[in-house]
Amino acid sequence: MRRLAVLLLSLVLVSPMPAHAADNPYATLFSPTTDASVPLGVPLLVIGGAFNGEAGGITEVEVSTDDGATWTSTDAHTEKWALVLTPTTPGPLMIKARARTASTTGPITVSRTVFVGGSTTPAVPGSTSLFLNAIPAPVVNDPDDQAVELGVRITVDRPGSLTGMNIRRGDYTGAVTARVWSASGTLLAEQAAPAAQRFPLITFDTPVPVSPGNEYVVSYYTPAGGYVSTENYFVGGLAHTPFYVPVNGGVYRYGGGFPTDSWNASNYWVQPTFTP
Repeated sequence: MRRLAVLLLSLVLVSPMPAHAADNPYATLFSPTTDASVPLGVPLLVIGGAFNGEAGGITEVEVSTDDGATWTSTDAHTEKWALVLTPTTPGPLMIKARARTASTTGPITVSRTVFVGGSTTPAVPGSTSLFLNAIPAPVVNDPDDQAVELGVRITVDRPGSLTGMNIRRGDYTGAVTARVWSASGTLLAEQAAPAAQRFPLITFDTPVPVSPGNEYVVSYYTPAGGYVSTENYFVGGLAHTPFYVPVNGGVYRYGGGFPTDSWNASNYWVQPTFTP
């Protein structure tokens, strides 16, 4: 028994201590997408994430638009970050990002070029939905119980069709109605959406043709409120090929109908689907 106790003690003494995960912070970029066109002199919303494996502890993400000569902090304490840039020079604009922890600065882990002014048509993989990624501002279940139309203003960079939409629902999960409007308020499509689905995919019976140079509004009507929203989201234009959402692109109208009102650059989480 004594020899066994000594052996066990020796095993404990020589067993390696658990290694602490090394800091290796990594920044990502969700929007704008590669080679997207963005307007000159208009605020551009830049959205990304940051990771540090099991170690965690992201304290900051920095963005550079001059090949690393200078850096702008985004204060990404929640591993989500957003920054507004205003491009002032036409032509290609390269966006680079790196992440920090309390103990180290990571390398540049993302580098993406967009084009300021003019127009580009980057490749898209068939049907594409507008990607609205989370940012540090919270997604809120709004207690509003009034009938309201909630939507998003969009343009597209190529001819195609809107074939449907996703919505992120709040506490109300009854039936809603999805709609597409022209910029002047002409109703182009209307589709009933099923009840009791939290994130319904709504497919239009007839695809809605859309073309570059025209603005459209994609919305849904909820008869009893109960929606989600994120304030201070569309503080810059969102470029996610083939879509572009302008500043204050989230819109609403109480009672339903063509939505034109905006509130604190809110995002109502309406995500149309485009098919070229």
